[in-house]
Amino acid sequence: MNAEGSPGSPGTGLSESGLTSDAIPVRHFFGTRHAPLGLNAHIQLGQVTRGHPEFPFIVTLKQIHSTRVVVLNTPRGPGTLEQTEGDVLVTNQPQTLIVVRTADCVPVLLFEKATGVVGAIHAGWRGTVDGIVSETIRTCVEEFGANAEQMHFAIGPSIGPCCYEVDEPVIGPLRSRYPAWPGVLRQTTEGKGVLDLKQLIHHQIRACGIPDDQIGRLDHCTHCRADLFYSYRREGQVIGTMFSGIMLPAA
Repeated sequence: MNAEGSPGSPGTGLSESGLTSDAIPVRHFFGTRHAPLGLNAHIQLGQVTRGHPEFPFIVTLKQIHSTRVVVLNTPRGPGTLEQTEGDVLVTNQPQTLIVVRTADCVPVLLFEKATGVVGAIHAGWRGTVDGIVSETIRTCVEEFGANAEQMHFAIGPSIGPCCYEVDEPVIGPLRSRYPAWPGVLRQTTEGKGVLDLKQLIHHQIRACGIPDDQIGRLDHCTHCRADLFYSYRREGQVIGTMFSGIMLPAA
């Protein structure tokens, strides 16, 4: 079964390991309710409970809807597991699976080949409006010497504009901080509108100098696709999350 992608975006595919994007040439996945098989038992809310045979070292975050980028730039010891606050993980360490969790927010994965850097971003509306994408790119450039124009991004499944109605607490900050807001927000009634969060992130990645052919996008809506995804807005509570991750190969 093939996943839907946006027109002109690199291809995507669905397997027992989850959804993948042709934009990212190293091992990665965007999880579903059912995949990657066996990983849900190892990662709970904000912490890693134990290791996994396919992934020697797993690192995840206690997500706080911030723009905080956590940098992993030293080797991990055998069995090293970690709980850290933030919403982005970036690393140059091989065989270290970095993971973010979503249930409507946007998972974004990145790879820069020359310096061997990968990143995993948890992008809700707050982090996106506050510049989580540009902060991640800046950190990769400053910490690892990465070249922004050589980065490859994949934007994963999230709630779509078909289902994501927002009100003034979201619309106000969006309008004040993002001049091109009419391209991602369609007003429906006074003080309300539908937001295309993936499109906003896509615009922000392009604004940092990344060409379109290095950006993949999976346009599944987590709210619509109850067969594939958990959705906080649909279910009214957190009954489960999808895991999205990326890992550099062994050196």
